[in-house]
Amino acid sequence: MFVTWTLLAFVSAAAARSASPIDFTPVNEFSLQLLENTYAFQENFGTKNIALSPLSIWSIFSLLAEGSSGETFSELVSALRLPKDLRKTQCLHSAANDVLRSQYDDVIVKGQSAMFTECSTKVHEEFCQSALRYDTSIYSAETQNATELAHDINLFICYSTDGRILNAVKPQDLENLQMVLIDALYFKANWTHPFDPTQTKVEAFYNSQGKTIGSVNMMYHKAPHQLGDSNELGAEILEMTYGKNEEFAMLILLPYDGTSIKTLLNNLATKSQNWMTTFRIEGSLPSIDTYIPRFRLSSRQDLIPPMMYTGIHSIFDRQRAKLPGIADNPLYVTSSIQNVEVEVNEEGTVAAAATVVGLEDRILGQRFEANKEFVFLIVQRSCNVILFAGVYGEPSVV
Repeated sequence: MFVTWTLLAFVSAAAARSASPIDFTPVNEFSLQLLENTYAFQENFGTKNIALSPLSIWSIFSLLAEGSSGETFSELVSALRLPKDLRKTQCLHSAANDVLRSQYDDVIVKGQSAMFTECSTKVHEEFCQSALRYDTSIYSAETQNATELAHDINLFICYSTDGRILNAVKPQDLENLQMVLIDALYFKANWTHPFDPTQTKVEAFYNSQGKTIGSVNMMYHKAPHQLGDSNELGAEILEMTYGKNEEFAMLILLPYDGTSIKTLLNNLATKSQNWMTTFRIEGSLPSIDTYIPRFRLSSRQDLIPPMMYTGIHSIFDRQRAKLPGIADNPLYVTSSIQNVEVEVNEEGTVAAAATVVGLEDRILGQRFEANKEFVFLIVQRSCNVILFAGVYGEPSVV
């Protein structure tokens, strides 16, 4: 279960101041760079577990790029890896929206966006059309009434996440705003090959130096998975699919012994993305003895510092932000928050026990054991776009 919501809040600055296949490589480049930057920022506070929905963040800021100019536009285009051709960016958005509308019996992906604007703020018609093109609902609100605005936003987020996230914002979070952009993403899926809860056991969890740092409830099954190595990344890669049609998957990247999470994240952000396809093999898959922790993350990120690490600065600056295409009011982004709820467990289908094949074979054949710090990604397999990304490095028994 993955649930996110992203909030961008704006205040007025001083007045003186689908066709062919879509290549999501640029979006993934932004996603992996943001993951590295967010981990680096959170590590300063001793946080080792993080989770993001980078596609959600990319969608909002690329919409803002359509209303920007000058330095602000240049920074957004560079950091978000946006095509110079606006039509190509719009095609990326359209393709991303198609991914976020996927719904099957055993996989639900639901993305919803909204823009709340102060009644007195004259939002330009062109920007409203861009927002609507990206399936963003537009609401006029008395943003100066922070209590009412908080109620409306919380209601939208609650509905969009199937009641998973309640009371996401408080009135004090919304004071003196002119506009608020919300992006909510809900993902719920069954494993193609579920785990048997009776095989879950408490086991040790280690850091990259091999030191025991805690314990986890380690799930086990023997099932066919893609499993490969990437010497370029310095990691072993396991792909576990969701649903009967296997359109979505979780990738777990386990660093080689002696390779730190920081090194792996830097490699992901700077190396070619060829590893996303080259680790896969053709033909029938081998049954892998698979050990994955059952875990739950609740992550609230201040996105401004990691976004600034990517090279986006002026949009957060009261004096330098240039967003003339959005409204007559001179605006800048004053806060940017994302909440992500992640739950990974044994549940997949009713017939969970059917995936366990002969426990006597557990020590034979290929084996993948995520018993140390790792990176996880949720991807749509046909286009390899990253929906969620995170690091699990602070173990707990859940």
